[in-house]
Amino acid sequence: MKWRRERCRGLGILAEERQGFLLLGPFCQFPRAWRQNDVVNRFGISSCAAASALALLVACPDARANPFGYHEHDGFYLRMSAGLGTLHVARSTDQGGVTDGIAFTGNTSTVGGASIFTELSVGGTPFKHVVIAGTFLGDNLPAAEVELASGSRFNLGSGLTFAMLAPTIDVFPNTSGGFHAGGGVGWAVATASISDPIFDTIGGGGLGATLHVGYDFWIGDDWSFGAMARGVVARIQGEQQSTAGTTGHEHDTVTTLSIALSFLYH
Repeated sequence: MKWRRERCRGLGILAEERQGFLLLGPFCQFPRAWRQNDVVNRFGISSCAAASALALLVACPDARANPFGYHEHDGFYLRMSAGLGTLHVARSTDQGGVTDGIAFTGNTSTVGGASIFTELSVGGTPFKHVVIAGTFLGDNLPAAEVELASGSRFNLGSGLTFAMLAPTIDVFPNTSGGFHAGGGVGWAVATASISDPIFDTIGGGGLGATLHVGYDFWIGDDWSFGAMARGVVARIQGEQQSTAGTTGHEHDTVTTLSIALSFLYH
């Protein structure tokens, strides 16, 4: 069948005419007779442009519901989150046979408890449905203690801080919906001061990975508010010099699980 294509100068919309219907894109069509109405011509708008605008508003539900990107996940991306979670550090330690200190006593020890979680992600949407961002994650264990393999415990000199900086992705299967999920891989560090006769700190740095899932509800044209769950696993290692001239070595596995409330501009 014969097709005729023309570009409506008024709106810059490519239209196709077939069997008495004018088609705009794969989903919208309206009778060709609508094009004969030249009422709006006196305003300097072509009849084709007028028909195109009418078709977009009347015949295309998606265009009518979201004509200018309203409630659509695209462009600049900013997420700010805060919540509560758990943080656990499984330590494998060695201080070279010196027994004066307690931070590296024995082969294993653990640190864990309830933590305060924060997140800041900034990025953009280079592909439909997909956000690429730089993400900073922070977890603080305010009341931390070390449990040795023997079962004895001692308090840290401060809270334990865990942080991760990573490139991440956030995927929105429906660009107008609230569900999203993603993850990333980056650099992680953990550190805490410690009350020890010869060591001042514990911790180290290494690679970490994170996964998240959540749902956001629209509260404005581009702002939304929701909740998300995030998990992090990191493998870090560190060396600490003691006042006695010895070196403590540790290889730690850090795991966190957090539930957070989140503000999103996107």
